[in-house]
Amino acid sequence: MLNPPVKFTFDEPYSNQPDYKPKEHKESGVYETVFVLEDSPNKIVLQHILQAGGHVVKHWRQDWTYQPQAMWSYAGDYAWQSVALTPAQSQGKWLQTVWQVDDSPRYAGLGEWKNNHGIIEWTSDASYRPLPRRESTTRDDYDVMVGVNRHALTNTGWVHEQDNVKYNTKTQQAIVRERGVHYYELVKGHDFSKSYAYWKNNANYWKSVVKAWDKAFAQNKVLALPYTNQDDADKSAHYLKFFEQAKSVEGKKLTEKQLDQKAETLLNQVLTQGKVQ
Repeated sequence: MLNPPVKFTFDEPYSNQPDYKPKEHKESGVYETVFVLEDSPNKIVLQHILQAGGHVVKHWRQDWTYQPQAMWSYAGDYAWQSVALTPAQSQGKWLQTVWQVDDSPRYAGLGEWKNNHGIIEWTSDASYRPLPRRESTTRDDYDVMVGVNRHALTNTGWVHEQDNVKYNTKTQQAIVRERGVHYYELVKGHDFSKSYAYWKNNANYWKSVVKAWDKAFAQNKVLALPYTNQDDADKSAHYLKFFEQAKSVEGKKLTEKQLDQKAETLLNQVLTQGKVQ
């Protein structure tokens, strides 16, 4: 387990749109516990648990897969499609797949780990990704981000850099470039007991959610979810439904099969394309 304090920064350095005014610098900080759920030669799974202001929230998950045969790619309109990879495309490369707070897909990128003049770093290819939740309720001038990720190791953690273009696929125009830098640093002395307790009490449920998604991926070429906008973010967003279900089963002695059935039933309810059989 890693316990890094995390600082997120975002800037819009420039736009080629004459009437666009880049947004002001954004910066925030939280504490996160990162659980290593799997660590094998060909796959690493990291689950982030966010702790801010005394509250604990299941955050994003990242899977790292070595020389994958396929990947899930964001296709726009809140849909993801399976893309086959040839041995030549994935040779020597790691695929990072980023999952949203309810283990739904977000984006994936393929790249190599390299030693760049003493800096150990991984850089992805450019890939589509949906609007981030931090802007999904405030902006409608773009519908996808075209992003490149870089992860660089440091003496006390790692740095995650994002080079994003906010892009409107309908007008085929780039709105603005965004650069994000996220600093993860190992810390000692902070009380992470609430994060540990949350994961201990909820890990089995979220394991069933991941299994449900895995079945959906195996059975479908395209999966889609309802887009969450400002009008329905507080009542019908897909991630809130999974959070509500997690809360409803917490502390109950349900079997693995019962949790699997609940997760599959809910996933079928929220998917707008593709189902779990």
